[in-house]
Amino acid sequence: MRFFFYGTLLDGSDNPVAQWVHGKLRAVGPATCRGTLHAIPDPRGWYPALLSGDGIVQGRLYASRNGFAPADLARLDAYEDFDPADPAGSLYLREDIATSSGDAQAYRFNRPLPDGARLIPGGDFRGWLASEGLQSFGGEHGG
Repeated sequence: MRFFFYGTLLDGSDNPVAQWVHGKLRAVGPATCRGTLHAIPDPRGWYPALLSGDGIVQGRLYASRNGFAPADLARLDAYEDFDPADPAGSLYLREDIATSSGDAQAYRFNRPLPDGARLIPGGDFRGWLASEGLQSFGGEHGG
């Protein structure tokens, strides 16, 4: 299984789920996908929302290692507030997408953007955070 991460799950992130999942995945390399990326404010930091669109979103591609189990996928889904039994009620949807390095699973935002959401020009969440001097959300959300 391959994943495209573009935000709080990128390797090097300081949240516990990102640290855990990178023991289960191997980095394939940089990749992009079509879409738009927005930053959503939260009292605990900003997290990204991938939406359909004509822009380019920067991220990285990862592949599951041997032993990646359904329970591991369920933990990722829970982190992204995706419930396969209730897609309409989920904050994100896990979907197959095309990337510059082949097909992968990605978490796409599944709600209207909330007040205060900001477009990330260039589709690079980490770069945007650094340029704005803002902190990433450390606990949940945002592939």
